[in-house]
This record gives sequence, C-alpha cells and structure tokens, in this order.
Amino acid sequence: METKMMQKPQFMRGVLTVKYKEYSTPHYIRVVLEGADLKNFTEANVGDNNKILIPKDKTKKLELPEQKGGGRLNSDDFWVRTYTLRSLDLEKGEMAIDFVMHGETGPASSWAIHAEKGDELGVLMKAKSKPLFLPAEKYVLVGDHTAVPVISVLLEKLPEDAIGTVLLEVYSKEDMLPLTKPNGVTLNWLINSNPGTTTNILDAFATAVIDANTFVYAAAEFTVVKQLQEKLRKVSGLERKNWYAFSYWKYGKSEDASAKDRKELSHTE
Repeated sequence: METKMMQKPQFMRGVLTVKYKEYSTPHYIRVVLEGADLKNFTEANVGDNNKILIPKDKTKKLELPEQKGGGRLNSDDFWVRTYTLRSLDLEKGEMAIDFVMHGETGPASSWAIHAEKGDELGVLMKAKSKPLFLPAEKYVLVGDHTAVPVISVLLEKLPEDAIGTVLLEVYSKEDMLPLTKPNGVTLNWLINSNPGTTTNILDAFATAVIDANTFVYAAAEFTVVKQLQEKLRKVSGLERKNWYAFSYWKYGKSEDASAKDRKELSHTE
C-alpha cells in the first residue's frame, strides 16, 4: 500500500478579527488578531511578508478572493497592502502585525488608527523555504521606519553569540523601541522626520565594516535600497547570496500604482 506524504500548504489564508491594539510608540501600532482561521497558518514564518486585505466598508463581511497563483489581487471591497508577520502564537490564538502611523494618508495606517475589537482583516501568506537570514561571522542589518518589524524579528532570531551592527532610521527619538538583541550586536538609531525626501542611512552605512564574512539585510525606500545594492556589489569577496535587499516602498507611490511601480516595490535582490 502506498503512503502519501502530506503536502504543506502553498498558500495560507484567513479572515481574522482584531483582539486588541496598542501603541508601541507614537508612530507604531501593534494590532493583535484572533480567529478560527489562525489554524491555516501553521507553516507561517514570523518575519515573512503577508498580504493584508483591508476592508473599505467594515460593516460588510469580508470575503476572501480566489487565489490560484501570484497574480494581483483586485477588488472594490478592499485595499491590499504588504506587511511583516511580527509574531504568531497558535497556542494562544494570536497573530500580531505592526503598523507604521502616518495619519489618514494611507488605508493601512487609517485602518489601524480606527481599528476596534472585532474588526475583520484578511491575511494571505505564501509558504516560503528561503531563510530569513544566513549564518555568518557578523551581521549588518539596515532599515528605515518600515523595516523596524522585520529587523526586530531578525534580532530575536540571531544566535546569542552573534556579532554585528544595526542601522535603524525612525521618525523620532520616541520611536526608538526597546528591541531584544544579542549582546554582541550594536544598535544605532537614526532620526529622520522626513522619510522619502531625506535619509541618514547612506552616510551611516558608509561607516559599516563589511567583508566577505558578513551577512547584510537591507530594507528601505526604493531609491535608498538601490544605492545600497550598488555599494554591496563593490564589497570585495562578498558573495551575492550573503546579502538581501528589499524595497519596501517608493516615495510618492503606493501598492495601487502602475505595474512598473508594483514590480519595483516587490523587488528583491
């Protein structure tokens, strides 16, 4: 008799509801979700990106669209945005997502500001085999305000004896979160109240010591990441597999933008 191995789900999806929310800092809100559909996320990895479906009318029941591949999700009923899975506790029945606050100018920020217990949110994730980071002698992690959630996860997952440098750019001193990290990792906060128009990341990155034994993780605005990639390509001996670079956003554009802009926003090298 043949025994068929159980296949892991390629896509994980569900409609969850707000359990509670809390302001971590003036510019970050943590929304904790719950619901029966959490059972669908057993293969989810904390730190990976997910697609959240933000209802345009929260009085209307949220219906998940059919998902057969990597095509773009379209609907008049919700906005689609990409966020980091900040934490997942299946035993406790909780999933957490951290939202950056920039007023009412974006649907995700506005939704989080006004979120109340019981409000629905769609969550879609694709099972991934690529590790969040690769083992290395030292680590350099670089990000702007949008990368704080994923770099927070990275710091929690690094080995206890890890050595490295973190450059994190946030809106204000009040947004400097007390992050858990290995003792050998130095955390440097950069303050920038005008992300997109200016950045302190590139100057700070120029002082980072990077060699062939370094793993680099960079996530920030598109033009900043593009310049970081150019610098990384010039590091002698640094293999391409030892650095990840993600453009999390592009100044003046959103995930509702053109096909070209969406490609740039999802670009990973």
